Amino acid sequence: MKPLKAFTMAEVLITLGVIGIVACMTMPGVIKNYQKKVTVERLKQTYSMMQQAVRLSEVQNGSSEDWILPAYASPGDTNATESFVKMYYEPYLQTIHRDKLASSGTPYDYYYYTNDGQKVENAGHTHYSIALINGVYLHFNAHYGVSQYITLRVDINGKQNPNTIGIDTFYMHAYPKMELIGEGDDKKTLLENCKTPARADLQSYCGALIMADGWEIRDDYPWH
Repeated sequence: MKPLKAFTMAEVLITLGVIGIVACMTMPGVIKNYQKKVTVERLKQTYSMMQQAVRLSEVQNGSSEDWILPAYASPGDTNATESFVKMYYEPYLQTIHRDKLASSGTPYDYYYYTNDGQKVENAGHTHYSIALINGVYLHFNAHYGVSQYITLRVDINGKQNPNTIGIDTFYMHAYPKMELIGEGDDKKTLLENCKTPARADLQSYCGALIMADGWEIRDDYPWH
């Protein structure tokens, strides 16, 4: 009978070492691609939910072009925004939590950052917030004056980190039209804005860039 051949301990250790090195080299890329996929799916899903909510609301409340954002009593009064959201959006969304988080003197109830790590300061305030059943937070902020409108900060994973614009935080216009900020702009403009460091107002175009790329985060996207 021929003797059975077996791997030596040295050969086993070398093989395991090679497998470990390959895993260390490939796992970060696998994780990053998975995170990108989850980000796109949640953003796309939320965009679809908000569009559907407007369509359902219009059946009950008439064309969104005729909705009127009420005046507010003072800069610290958030009731106008809250009542508007409760009437036109909230009944048509599946929510698990809602809250009036802040007044005009308190920006959001947790910090968020530009994609180069700068904390966003004095970039608007949350008047009213909704947590959806999929874990997405919607932060509404109404702007009053000659041109009345409502911006919507979409945080796809709630208060969990990194709370970074273009990574897990994106922006939409909720009123007078529901759309991603920058939606319809050309790809070059969207990409330049999204890549601009320490400019939250420009990085708010990142969601529209993902949409313009066919709901995909491509290699030129500023993902960190």
